Amino acid sequence: PVILPNGETIPVPVGYGEDHAFCIKEAGDDPDVTDGIEIQAQVEPSPHFEICAGTGVGRFTLPGFDYSPGSPAINKAPRQMLRQNLEKLLTPHSQLLTPNSQLLTLKVTISVPQGEDIARRTFNPRLGIEGGISIIGVSGIVKPFSEEAFIESIRKCMEVAKASGTDRVVLHSGMKSEGFLQTHYPNLPQQAFVEYGNAIGATLQIANELDIPRITLGIMLGKAVKLAEGHLDTHSKKQTMNKAFIIQMLKESGCDTKVIEQIASITLARELWGIIPSEQIETFCRTVIRHCMTHCAPLLPHGDLTILLIDDAGGIH
Repeated sequence: PVILPNGETIPVPVGYGEDHAFCIKEAGDDPDVTDGIEIQAQVEPSPHFEICAGTGVGRFTLPGFDYSPGSPAINKAPRQMLRQNLEKLLTPHSQLLTPNSQLLTLKVTISVPQGEDIARRTFNPRLGIEGGISIIGVSGIVKPFSEEAFIESIRKCMEVAKASGTDRVVLHSGMKSEGFLQTHYPNLPQQAFVEYGNAIGATLQIANELDIPRITLGIMLGKAVKLAEGHLDTHSKKQTMNKAFIIQMLKESGCDTKVIEQIASITLARELWGIIPSEQIETFCRTVIRHCMTHCAPLLPHGDLTILLIDDAGGIH
């Protein structure tokens, strides 16, 4: 059995190789690229207790984690679990313990044979974790994929962004908008670009908690019209495009009846780019951004917030 940080004991099926033990990662129903991989542990004598990264376990190369750059990408909680379980196993064998029962004579090497390949499909390259996957859980329990888990991943990306020393963190909704924003900010490091998905409000709150001084929120029109109405989570399951509010913004922008009448036929907000006359586009963009700022700025009271509206061609407004 394995002891979890909360004291709970759970059975874990273990197999044995020639010089190591191994178990199979189970991710439950989560869309987890590490589901089903083999995780190996090798224990051998050592002058002092240490936990090492074997094949397929990465190393931290940037600050912002529990351990300094160069350390194995195994965070504090998993290390404590390893130590706690080994201490329990070795208590009957006093020769392997120091007088105060602290492990001193074992080296533990964690390996993941498929780790280096799998890591390319995770956030690890963005976080500066190189050479394999990271082991950074905090509970030892697999929980169903949740909004809370996604927001915690945003928090970790924000922490790494801050630790990179960048003077600005740029928030984006995904790969497409990130590419446009990287062109707009060519001198910022990769770690400065953080994906918020749909969790705009939660991400800005994290930025405020971390005292990040300058934030750029890049947003495309589909999410922007929802945010402008005050919806800080823009997921389509929670919010849909409100044509009445779009019409209100068009009127505020000086668009005439001919433009407004076309709104009844649209199904996607991005169709507005082809409806609004070119001479009124910038006025409309400023209207949308003003409404977005009304709802976002209070979440970052001590920071400098810039909101950029991105069109389908990558134009920044």
